Amino acid sequence: MLELHFINVGDGDAILIREKSGGRCFAMLVDAGRPEVLPEEGSLRLSAAEYLAGLGVTHLDLLTVTHLHIDHFGGVKRLLPGIRIDRLISGYFPPAVGLRIHRSSDQKTVRGLIDCLNGWAEVVELMGEQGACLVPVSQTVHLEPTPRLMLDILCPDPEETGRQTERWNALFEGKNLAEEELVRSSKLRNPLSLRVRLCYAGREIELSGDCLGAGWEATGKKPCDLWKVPHHGDVKSVTPELAEALHPCYAVISCEKGYNAKKDRPSAYVINLLRRSGAEVWFTDTFEAPWYTFGRHRAVVFTVEDDGTILSPEGDGKDSLEGEERV
Repeated sequence: MLELHFINVGDGDAILIREKSGGRCFAMLVDAGRPEVLPEEGSLRLSAAEYLAGLGVTHLDLLTVTHLHIDHFGGVKRLLPGIRIDRLISGYFPPAVGLRIHRSSDQKTVRGLIDCLNGWAEVVELMGEQGACLVPVSQTVHLEPTPRLMLDILCPDPEETGRQTERWNALFEGKNLAEEELVRSSKLRNPLSLRVRLCYAGREIELSGDCLGAGWEATGKKPCDLWKVPHHGDVKSVTPELAEALHPCYAVISCEKGYNAKKDRPSAYVINLLRRSGAEVWFTDTFEAPWYTFGRHRAVVFTVEDDGTILSPEGDGKDSLEGEERV
Protein backbone atom coordinates (compact mmCIF):
# COMPACT_ATOMS: atom_id res chain seq x y z
CA MET A 1 0.00 0.00 0.00
CA LEU A 2 1.26 3.45 -0.93
CA GLU A 3 0.31 6.61 0.96
CA LEU A 4 0.76 10.15 -0.35
CA HIS A 5 0.36 12.94 2.21
CA PHE A 6 0.17 16.40 0.64
CA ILE A 7 0.85 18.32 3.83
CA ASN A 8 -0.93 21.60 4.52
CA VAL A 9 2.14 23.81 5.01
CA GLY A 10 0.32 26.88 3.68
CA ASP A 11 2.21 28.64 0.90
CA GLY A 12 4.73 25.89 0.18
CA ASP A 13 5.25 22.25 -0.72
CA ALA A 14 5.82 19.17 1.45
CA ILE A 15 4.76 15.67 0.40
CA LEU A 16 5.25 12.56 2.52
CA ILE A 17 5.31 9.23 0.66
CA ARG A 18 5.12 5.93 2.54
CA GLU A 19 4.98 2.37 1.25
CA LYS A 20 4.07 -0.30 3.76
CA SER A 21 4.86 -3.91 2.92
CA GLY A 22 5.83 -6.99 4.92
CA GLY A 23 6.20 -5.13 8.19
CA ARG A 24 8.59 -2.56 6.67
CA CYS A 25 7.81 1.06 5.88
CA PHE A 26 9.71 3.00 3.22
CA ALA A 27 9.35 6.76 3.75
CA MET A 28 10.44 9.75 1.71
CA LEU A 29 9.68 13.44 1.72
CA VAL A 30 9.51 15.63 -1.35
CA ASP A 31 10.25 19.20 -0.21
CA ALA A 32 9.71 20.46 3.32
CA GLY A 33 7.84 23.77 3.18
CA ARG A 34 8.95 27.02 4.81
CA PRO A 35 11.09 27.48 7.95
CA GLU A 36 8.08 28.75 9.90
CA VAL A 37 4.40 28.03 9.32
CA LEU A 38 2.39 30.38 11.48
CA PRO A 39 -1.20 29.53 12.46
CA GLU A 40 -4.03 31.24 10.62
CA GLU A 41 -7.69 31.46 11.55
CA GLY A 42 -9.75 29.00 9.55
CA SER A 43 -6.74 26.88 8.60
CA LEU A 44 -5.16 23.75 10.08
CA ARG A 45 -1.81 24.37 8.43
CA LEU A 46 1.36 23.28 10.20
CA SER A 47 5.03 22.65 9.49
CA ALA A 48 6.24 19.47 7.84
CA ALA A 49 8.17 18.67 11.04
CA GLU A 50 5.01 18.98 13.16
CA TYR A 51 3.04 16.78 10.78
CA LEU A 52 5.68 14.05 10.70
CA ALA A 53 5.99 14.18 14.48
CA GLY A 54 2.23 13.69 14.75
CA LEU A 55 2.53 10.50 12.71
CA GLY A 56 5.48 9.28 14.76
CA VAL A 57 7.88 9.47 11.81
CA THR A 58 11.49 9.43 13.05
CA HIS A 59 13.24 8.14 9.92
CA LEU A 60 13.19 9.07 6.23
CA ASP A 61 14.91 6.87 3.69
CA LEU A 62 15.00 9.76 1.24
CA LEU A 63 14.47 13.51 1.14
CA THR A 64 14.24 15.18 -2.26
CA VAL A 65 14.45 18.97 -2.58
CA THR A 66 13.08 19.91 -5.99
CA HIS A 67 14.64 23.39 -6.15
CA LEU A 68 16.07 26.17 -4.05
CA HIS A 69 13.14 28.35 -3.11
CA ILE A 70 12.53 28.86 0.60
CA ASP A 71 8.97 27.47 0.45
CA HIS A 72 10.41 24.13 -0.69
CA PHE A 73 13.62 23.66 1.34
CA GLY A 74 13.23 26.05 4.29
CA GLY A 75 11.55 23.50 6.54
CA VAL A 76 14.39 20.96 6.34
CA LYS A 77 16.19 22.47 9.35
CA ARG A 78 13.14 21.87 11.53
CA LEU A 79 13.27 18.15 10.74
CA LEU A 80 16.64 17.89 12.48
CA PRO A 81 17.78 16.26 14.71
CA GLY A 82 14.48 14.51 15.49
CA ILE A 83 14.28 12.73 12.15
CA ARG A 84 17.12 10.64 10.75
CA ILE A 85 17.47 11.12 7.00
CA ASP A 86 19.50 8.59 5.02
CA ARG A 87 19.81 10.39 1.67
CA LEU A 88 19.30 13.96 0.50
CA ILE A 89 18.74 14.48 -3.24
CA SER A 90 19.07 17.90 -4.84
CA GLY A 91 20.06 19.45 -8.14
CA TYR A 92 22.68 21.54 -6.36
CA PHE A 93 25.11 21.34 -3.44
CA PRO A 94 27.70 24.03 -2.57
CA PRO A 95 31.30 23.26 -3.67
CA ALA A 96 32.70 23.00 -0.14
CA VAL A 97 31.67 23.02 3.51
CA GLY A 98 31.72 26.37 5.29
CA LEU A 99 31.43 28.62 2.25
CA ARG A 100 29.05 31.59 2.22
CA ILE A 101 28.27 34.24 -0.39
CA HIS A 102 29.18 37.72 0.85
CA ARG A 103 28.15 39.69 -2.22
CA SER A 104 25.70 42.59 -1.83
CA SER A 105 23.26 43.80 -4.47
CA ASP A 106 20.68 46.51 -5.09
CA GLN A 107 18.57 43.97 -6.98
CA LYS A 108 15.88 42.38 -4.80
CA THR A 109 15.90 39.29 -7.03
CA VAL A 110 19.66 38.84 -6.62
CA ARG A 111 19.50 39.36 -2.86
CA GLY A 112 16.77 36.74 -2.64
CA LEU A 113 18.87 34.26 -4.60
CA ILE A 114 21.91 34.85 -2.37
CA ASP A 115 19.82 34.45 0.81
CA CYS A 116 18.44 31.15 -0.48
CA LEU A 117 21.88 29.83 -1.46
CA ASN A 118 23.36 30.75 1.93
CA GLY A 119 20.37 29.20 3.70
CA TRP A 120 20.77 26.04 1.64
CA ALA A 121 24.48 25.87 2.48
CA GLU A 122 23.58 25.85 6.17
CA VAL A 123 20.98 23.11 5.64
CA VAL A 124 23.46 20.95 3.70
CA GLU A 125 26.07 21.27 6.44
CA LEU A 126 23.56 20.25 9.12
CA MET A 127 22.49 17.29 7.02
CA GLY A 128 26.11 16.25 6.59
CA GLU A 129 26.67 16.45 10.34
CA GLN A 130 23.66 14.16 10.81
CA GLY A 131 25.28 11.60 8.52
CA ALA A 132 22.99 11.96 5.52
CA CYS A 133 24.35 10.91 2.13
CA LEU A 134 24.26 13.89 -0.25
CA VAL A 135 23.19 12.88 -3.76
CA PRO A 136 23.50 15.52 -6.51
CA VAL A 137 21.23 15.01 -9.54
CA SER A 138 22.31 16.55 -12.84
CA GLN A 139 20.41 14.18 -15.10
CA THR A 140 17.39 11.92 -14.76
CA VAL A 141 17.90 9.14 -12.21
CA HIS A 142 15.88 5.92 -11.89
CA LEU A 143 15.46 4.28 -8.48
CA GLU A 144 13.61 1.20 -7.24
CA PRO A 145 13.54 1.74 -3.49
CA THR A 146 11.17 -1.20 -2.88
CA PRO A 147 10.14 -4.22 -4.95
CA ARG A 148 6.82 -2.53 -5.87
CA LEU A 149 7.78 1.15 -6.07
CA MET A 150 9.65 2.69 -8.98
CA LEU A 151 10.89 6.25 -8.79
CA ASP A 152 12.34 8.65 -11.35
CA ILE A 153 13.98 11.94 -10.42
CA LEU A 154 13.61 13.94 -13.64
CA CYS A 155 16.12 16.68 -14.42
CA PRO A 156 14.41 18.89 -17.04
CA ASP A 157 17.51 20.34 -18.70
CA PRO A 158 20.87 18.75 -17.75
CA GLU A 159 22.92 21.24 -19.79
CA GLU A 160 21.30 24.30 -18.23
CA THR A 161 21.45 22.66 -14.79
CA GLY A 162 25.20 22.25 -15.31
CA ARG A 163 25.55 25.93 -16.20
CA GLN A 164 23.48 26.85 -13.15
CA THR A 165 25.83 24.83 -10.96
CA GLU A 166 28.84 26.66 -12.45
CA ARG A 167 27.24 30.05 -11.77
CA TRP A 168 26.38 29.21 -8.17
CA ASN A 169 29.78 27.68 -7.50
CA ALA A 170 31.35 30.87 -8.82
CA LEU A 171 29.25 32.91 -6.37
CA PHE A 172 30.39 30.80 -3.41
CA GLU A 173 33.98 31.14 -4.61
CA GLY A 174 33.71 34.94 -4.60
CA LYS A 175 33.85 35.45 -8.37
CA ASN A 176 32.22 38.49 -9.93
CA LEU A 177 29.18 37.65 -12.03
CA ALA A 178 27.06 40.23 -13.86
CA GLU A 179 23.82 41.25 -12.16
CA GLU A 180 21.84 40.40 -15.30
CA GLU A 181 23.22 36.87 -15.25
CA LEU A 182 22.24 36.44 -11.61
CA VAL A 183 18.71 37.74 -12.22
CA ARG A 184 18.30 35.17 -14.99
CA SER A 185 19.82 32.50 -12.76
CA SER A 186 17.31 33.28 -10.03
CA LYS A 187 14.38 33.05 -12.42
CA LEU A 188 15.59 29.69 -13.75
CA ARG A 189 15.02 27.98 -10.40
CA ASN A 190 11.39 27.09 -11.22
CA PRO A 191 11.93 25.90 -14.82
CA LEU A 192 14.89 23.77 -13.64
CA SER A 193 12.95 22.27 -10.75
CA LEU A 194 13.38 18.51 -10.37
CA ARG A 195 10.28 16.40 -10.94
CA VAL A 196 9.53 13.20 -9.04
CA ARG A 197 7.65 10.47 -10.91
CA LEU A 198 6.34 7.46 -9.00
CA CYS A 199 4.95 4.20 -10.35
CA TYR A 200 3.14 1.84 -8.00
CA ALA A 201 0.71 -0.99 -8.80
CA GLY A 202 0.36 0.34 -12.34
CA ARG A 203 -0.49 3.86 -11.18
CA GLU A 204 1.56 6.90 -12.19
CA ILE A 205 2.04 9.85 -9.81
CA GLU A 206 3.67 13.10 -10.94
CA LEU A 207 5.12 15.43 -8.29
CA SER A 208 6.37 18.30 -10.38
CA GLY A 209 7.86 20.77 -7.89
CA ASP A 210 7.55 24.14 -9.61
CA CYS A 211 8.64 22.94 -13.06
CA LEU A 212 7.07 25.26 -15.63
CA GLY A 213 6.86 25.60 -19.39
CA ALA A 214 9.80 24.30 -21.39
CA GLY A 215 10.96 22.25 -18.41
CA TRP A 216 8.59 19.51 -19.57
CA GLU A 217 9.76 19.28 -23.15
CA ALA A 218 12.92 17.17 -22.80
CA THR A 219 11.55 14.85 -20.10
CA GLY A 220 8.16 14.23 -21.70
CA LYS A 221 4.51 14.71 -20.80
CA LYS A 222 3.46 11.20 -19.87
CA PRO A 223 -0.14 10.69 -18.64
CA CYS A 224 -0.56 10.25 -14.89
CA ASP A 225 -3.27 9.27 -12.43
CA LEU A 226 -2.38 11.83 -9.76
CA TRP A 227 -0.63 15.15 -10.34
CA LYS A 228 0.78 17.65 -7.87
CA VAL A 229 0.32 20.82 -9.92
CA PRO A 230 3.42 23.06 -10.15
CA HIS A 231 3.78 26.51 -8.59
CA HIS A 232 0.66 26.52 -6.43
CA GLY A 233 -1.69 26.56 -9.41
CA ASP A 234 -0.87 30.05 -10.61
CA VAL A 235 -1.64 31.06 -14.18
CA LYS A 236 1.82 29.98 -15.43
CA SER A 237 1.62 26.50 -13.89
CA VAL A 238 -0.51 24.66 -16.44
CA THR A 239 -1.08 25.06 -20.17
CA PRO A 240 -3.94 23.44 -22.12
CA GLU A 241 -1.36 21.21 -23.84
CA LEU A 242 0.11 20.05 -20.53
CA ALA A 243 -3.31 19.36 -18.99
CA GLU A 244 -4.32 17.41 -22.09
CA ALA A 245 -1.10 15.38 -22.15
CA LEU A 246 -1.06 14.44 -18.45
CA HIS A 247 -4.86 14.00 -18.24
CA PRO A 248 -4.84 13.20 -14.50
CA CYS A 249 -7.71 11.62 -12.59
CA TYR A 250 -6.76 13.72 -9.56
CA ALA A 251 -4.89 17.02 -9.25
CA VAL A 252 -3.57 18.51 -6.00
CA ILE A 253 -2.76 22.21 -5.67
CA SER A 254 -0.52 23.24 -2.77
CA CYS A 255 -1.73 26.66 -1.67
CA GLU A 256 -2.37 28.94 1.23
CA LYS A 257 -5.85 29.49 2.64
CA GLY A 258 -8.25 30.81 0.03
CA TYR A 259 -7.34 32.79 -3.06
CA ASN A 260 -4.22 34.98 -3.25
CA ALA A 261 -5.29 37.83 -5.54
CA LYS A 262 -1.84 39.45 -5.61
CA LYS A 263 -0.26 36.30 -7.02
CA ASP A 264 -3.41 34.99 -8.75
CA ARG A 265 -3.23 31.59 -7.16
CA PRO A 266 -4.84 29.22 -7.28
CA SER A 267 -5.81 30.63 -10.66
CA ALA A 268 -9.43 30.23 -11.76
CA TYR A 269 -8.12 29.63 -15.26
CA VAL A 270 -5.96 26.71 -14.10
CA ILE A 271 -8.66 25.21 -11.90
CA ASN A 272 -11.17 25.22 -14.75
CA LEU A 273 -8.53 23.84 -17.13
CA LEU A 274 -7.92 20.91 -14.81
CA ARG A 275 -11.60 20.24 -14.25
CA ARG A 276 -12.31 20.33 -17.97
CA SER A 277 -9.60 17.70 -18.46
CA GLY A 278 -11.56 15.44 -16.12
CA ALA A 279 -9.48 15.86 -12.96
CA GLU A 280 -10.87 16.01 -9.44
CA VAL A 281 -9.10 19.04 -7.94
CA TRP A 282 -7.97 19.10 -4.32
CA PHE A 283 -6.29 21.85 -2.28
CA THR A 284 -3.84 21.46 0.59
CA ASP A 285 -5.30 24.36 2.58
CA THR A 286 -8.88 25.48 3.17
CA PHE A 287 -10.55 26.42 -0.11
CA GLU A 288 -14.13 27.49 -0.69
CA ALA A 289 -16.08 26.72 -3.84
CA PRO A 290 -19.63 25.41 -4.42
CA TRP A 291 -18.22 22.16 -5.82
CA TYR A 292 -15.55 21.61 -3.14
CA THR A 293 -16.59 20.47 0.32
CA PHE A 294 -13.52 18.83 1.81
CA GLY A 295 -13.20 21.44 4.57
CA ARG A 296 -10.28 22.02 6.93
CA HIS A 297 -7.48 19.47 7.07
CA ARG A 298 -3.83 19.01 7.97
CA ALA A 299 -3.09 17.08 4.80
CA VAL A 300 -4.73 15.74 1.66
CA VAL A 301 -4.03 11.99 1.82
CA PHE A 302 -4.35 9.58 -1.10
CA THR A 303 -3.85 5.82 -0.84
CA VAL A 304 -2.94 3.45 -3.66
CA GLU A 305 -3.83 -0.13 -2.76
CA ASP A 306 -1.84 -3.12 -3.95
CA ASP A 307 -4.34 -3.81 -6.74
CA GLY A 308 -3.98 -0.22 -8.04
CA THR A 309 -7.19 1.14 -6.53
CA ILE A 310 -6.80 4.82 -5.64
CA LEU A 311 -8.61 5.95 -2.50
CA SER A 312 -9.16 9.69 -2.45
CA PRO A 313 -9.21 11.65 0.83
CA GLU A 314 -12.12 11.34 3.19
CA GLY A 315 -14.83 13.82 2.35
CA ASP A 316 -16.60 14.75 -0.84
CA GLY A 317 -14.13 16.52 -3.08
CA LYS A 318 -15.70 15.45 -6.35
CA ASP A 319 -16.84 18.15 -8.70
CA SER A 320 -18.89 18.57 -11.84
CA LEU A 321 -18.99 21.06 -14.68
CA GLU A 322 -22.75 20.75 -15.07
CA GLY A 323 -24.43 24.11 -15.28
CA GLU A 324 -22.55 27.38 -14.78
CA GLU A 325 -18.80 27.17 -14.30
CA ARG A 326 -17.77 28.40 -10.85
CA VAL A 327 -14.56 28.55 -8.87
